[in-house]
This record gives sequence, C-alpha cells and structure tokens, in this order.
Amino acid sequence: MSSTCSRAFGGWLAGCGAATAAIAAIGQTVLMIASHGDLARLAYGIVVLLLPSAVIFVVTCLLTAIPAAIVIWLSEEFRIRSAGFFAAAGAAIGALSITVLLRHPAVWTSGLVCLFAAAGSVAGLTYWFVVRELAAREHAT
Repeated sequence: MSSTCSRAFGGWLAGCGAATAAIAAIGQTVLMIASHGDLARLAYGIVVLLLPSAVIFVVTCLLTAIPAAIVIWLSEEFRIRSAGFFAAAGAAIGALSITVLLRHPAVWTSGLVCLFAAAGSVAGLTYWFVVRELAAREHAT
C-alpha cells in the first residue's frame, strides 16, 4: 500500500508540473510573439514569468489535490489503467479548477476552460505515464 501511495503522490506531483508547464508554454508563446525578435525583451519576459509559474504550480497543487485523490482512488479501486481515463479525468479536473478559481460565466467563452482542460489532460497523461513507469521499475527489482 505504501508503494502505491508514493507512486500516486509522485505521479500527481509530476502531473501538476506538467500542467504548469503547459500553461506557462502559452505565456512563453505570447511573449515570443510580442517580443518581435528582440532577444533582450524575450529574455526579460522569460525571467519575469518564473515567479508566476511557481505560483501556478502551487495553485495547481492546491486545487487538484482532492479531485485527483478521488480519481486515483477510483482507478485503484476499479483497476483502471487506461491512458484515456486519466486524460479525460485530468481535463475534467482542469476545467473544474479554472471554474472554481474564476467564478464568472465569461471563463467558458474566453477559451480559458479549453486551455486548462488541455493542461489537465497533459497532467493526467503524465500521471499515467509516471505511475506506470514507477510500477514497472518496482516489479523489475
């Protein structure tokens, strides 16, 4: 049981990191377009985005802890090992998180829900991959 919990925790943290990276990548892309080829401006923007990325990671961890624990419990209880399940669950958690964070109907029409659902899907797939790899490594030894 302890190894299952540590695998799940490691996978969840990796998923939070992947979701943060997906969201930060959008910010970096906007920065690249806005810099118009000015490397100094781009480098400054990259440094400035480090703190918001750390905040996004912490908020992601806080908002997803309980829903992710429920999904992980369900997957263990019903022995669900499908990448599609974790991608869909991650997308649902991502959409739920931004809806809870920004309680305004415009969130659904602005495209933010799609961004967070995509980031959640990446997080779910990352969780699936990390847990699968950790389990395979544990069984090999």
